[in-house]
Amino acid sequence: MRASLLAMFVAAVSTAGVPASAASGALAPAGDGSWFAWGGRTRIEFNPDALRRLDLAIERVDGALERVPGVPGRRYDASEFAALAASDLQLNHRGAVLTGIGGGSLRHAGGLVLRHRGEVIDLRGFALRASPDTRLGLDLVDAQGRTWFTADHAHYGFEGDARDVFAMRHMNLRLAPRLAALLGARAGAPIGGLDLHASTSATFAPDGGTCDAPWPTPGNPAGISMIYGAVTWNGWSDSVYVKRDSGDCTPSSTNCRIVVNADSSLRNSGTTAVAWYEKFNRDQPGAEGVPQPPYGNDQHPYLIWNLYRVDAAGRIRQIGASGVKHAFYTVNFACTDPGCGPGHVIYPQCEDTYSNYNNDGSTYLGPRSEIVPHTAIWGRCGSIYDEDCDGVNDDGSGAQDLFQYRMVVDESDLSPPKATGARYYLEYWYVVRDDDAIYDSMAYREVAFGKSDLGTQPPSSAWDVTLVGDVPAGADYHAGSMLAHWVSPAVALVNAVNTELATPLGRARVAVRVRPAGSGHWRYEFAVANFDYAHAQVDPAHPSEPNLKLDANHGFVRFSVPLAAGAIVSDTRFDDADLDAGNDWAVATTTAAVTWSAPAGANSLDWGTLYHFEFVSTAPPADMDLGLVGAATASEGELPYVVPIRFGDTIFADGYDWIE
Repeated sequence: MRASLLAMFVAAVSTAGVPASAASGALAPAGDGSWFAWGGRTRIEFNPDALRRLDLAIERVDGALERVPGVPGRRYDASEFAALAASDLQLNHRGAVLTGIGGGSLRHAGGLVLRHRGEVIDLRGFALRASPDTRLGLDLVDAQGRTWFTADHAHYGFEGDARDVFAMRHMNLRLAPRLAALLGARAGAPIGGLDLHASTSATFAPDGGTCDAPWPTPGNPAGISMIYGAVTWNGWSDSVYVKRDSGDCTPSSTNCRIVVNADSSLRNSGTTAVAWYEKFNRDQPGAEGVPQPPYGNDQHPYLIWNLYRVDAAGRIRQIGASGVKHAFYTVNFACTDPGCGPGHVIYPQCEDTYSNYNNDGSTYLGPRSEIVPHTAIWGRCGSIYDEDCDGVNDDGSGAQDLFQYRMVVDESDLSPPKATGARYYLEYWYVVRDDDAIYDSMAYREVAFGKSDLGTQPPSSAWDVTLVGDVPAGADYHAGSMLAHWVSPAVALVNAVNTELATPLGRARVAVRVRPAGSGHWRYEFAVANFDYAHAQVDPAHPSEPNLKLDANHGFVRFSVPLAAGAIVSDTRFDDADLDAGNDWAVATTTAAVTWSAPAGANSLDWGTLYHFEFVSTAPPADMDLGLVGAATASEGELPYVVPIRFGDTIFADGYDWIE
């Protein structure tokens, strides 16, 4: 039967002859039907911190092809098992496009035995089969057919030089209702990840595909928009998660640390193809490391996420910032052109997704300082991945534990008194080369944090995060930046304005709000968000791609607010994105201005970061020119910029609701 299956073609990316367009991922026409996948191997990874929190232990592992024990806070627990060639999984397709997982199952030799207190979950001889609630999800079932885990947000496709391996990679592994009930946990809570690679008889032949699009140009730039994950193909909508804590959270603790991340889905909302090549081009069959169009390198987007608290008084403060997630693959789902397949170019109107498990992967995380955000260029040479600048991914590179380059939040920022009356927002966005509409590549949503007693001895507790206003699904999801929620740049407001600073080195925005403070005083608040401004210092010996090396990459170091003649200032305040008082910006007040300055060589306001400044004054609001100063270099010195703030009407209203 397998010998007679229909063939499918995925054209390779052309590196010559098409300098203005991308032809990768084109699929040959085919009728509707099914392919099959069998055998191969499946890798199950458990987040050891989630196991600890749930009091779920791996009691034994039988028949593993590979086994790496997990260590809380340091590495995932990984076991790989062989799938039986006598079992197969049905892959449904329409034409050349995979439309879902059908019948059948992949049964495995060996498996794990888990224990929760007195209960045993025996997964030896487990199988993977289609999840009934999604087209592209899987259930992990035991030998009796009982579902214990579900898997979603797959990166799926056909791999190998002959494209004879079907893969579903980087999937979230979640608690199915049966296991969640046993553990007293929430069904769908993520606990790890799952990858499968199986043999398939879907064959590939050189045939002319139709999926292509021009590369971005100044007149036709790239366009990426964040979207809310679709249940119809992901299985679970995108959400936000607490992945782990520092291990010292108790019911009475005040300074344990937690890691927060999210699933992320997106759409190519433009009319051009966008390069999505993995760093070092490791997944280019037959062309590993070969420069790829249109930039002659392994260009890819970068994902970051931030966490903000708006307190009861309406102040905004950033309380968390991730490192950089290097993107590497796109599934090209729901394309308007049915010939577009998964790979390393995302085509117009196609969708892609990254699981929270994927976004927690140490292999893909690095520091923001290695990216020139305004151009979306990576300083690969001398980076954490290529310290010797030889163009080869260093062994053991990436994050060195499960906290490095994650978004780490201190529980004091989530607890009373700071949390009393406060609201929290997670923002995430993709930095994309040749994207001239960066705010379309951002989105934010409101979240709520809670701490629960685990009832263990010694006493311990765990943090969790939930979406706010998620009825109907996606109702809490908003395009754009969180700063635009705090002060809208598109709506005329009373004594509030959101203004962009656009420079050759990138963009920032300054949002200003002025409120009555009583007794003839006014409270001035300034939120300065550096979106993609960076004063990059390049190593003269490595000045250009693909071997660009950055010696430094900093943002703003000074912020100044002019004062009206005779104005008296009090209650100055500064809020950065950490809890280290030792690196706070110093404030100086003269008769002419209030000025905050970063410590020498430290804590500059770098890209993707927001700082909050505040004071009380006897002067009412009036138009002003704010000063921002970029980081200095030996040759250029400091870079001063002026941000004009024009208030318009100055009508005051006590009790104004600043957050919509």
